[in-house]
This record gives sequence, structure tokens and C-alpha cells, in this order.
Amino acid sequence: MTRFERELSGALGAYWKNSAEKELEEIRKDLEAGKITIDENGVARNCIGRVLMSDMLEKLTYVTDEVDAEATKAARDEEVTRSLADYRRNAKPASEEEISEMRAAFGEGQTIVNILTGERITL
Repeated sequence: MTRFERELSGALGAYWKNSAEKELEEIRKDLEAGKITIDENGVARNCIGRVLMSDMLEKLTYVTDEVDAEATKAARDEEVTRSLADYRRNAKPASEEEISEMRAAFGEGQTIVNILTGERITL
């Protein structure tokens, strides 16, 4: 059972149940206002066109049956893969100033790894 399911069921107390119900009402309003959209494939997107993350997707499934959770998850995976590829393609090596800041934070001789690009910097 997810945290939100426990909140909504009342397992965590009346305060959290009430909070979860309010959150669902806000999501319902956002959907009606077009701040959340669902395309013809059932993929849900936020107001800036990004595919919903899993926490919001879970809550949206309580509000509407138009959303396809699996299609939304697949679209989000594709979106993240594209974003990471763009980041890697456009990433610039660390500047001297950034290296100095890293050296001050982590110490001389440490190796810092950018986990998105794989760049390794020995300070």
C-alpha cells in the first residue's frame, strides 16, 4: 500500500485522510481547468506539457478513468531518456571556478563524478 493509499484510507488518521481528500479535489479542479491534460493515448501531462510523475499519476487515477497509468509511465520513461541524452550532449566540462568550489567542498585529491555524464574530475 502506498503512502497516499494509507492516507486516503484513514490508516494514518483523520488529518491525513482529510488532507488526501482535499488533494484529490484540487487535482480534479486542475483537470477540469486544463492544468492537467490527458491525450488520446491516456498519457497525462502537467500544465507545462511534462508527463506526470508517479506520485501525481497515482492521485490522478483516483479522479478519472481516462488516464492510462502504463502509457503515462512509458511516456515519462521516454521523456526522461530524451532529457538525459540532451543533457549529456550539451554538457560542458567543469570550469576552473567550479573545480575550485569542488576542491573547497570535498578536498584536494578527491575524485568527483558527474553521475549524468560520467565525467570524472580529480581535484
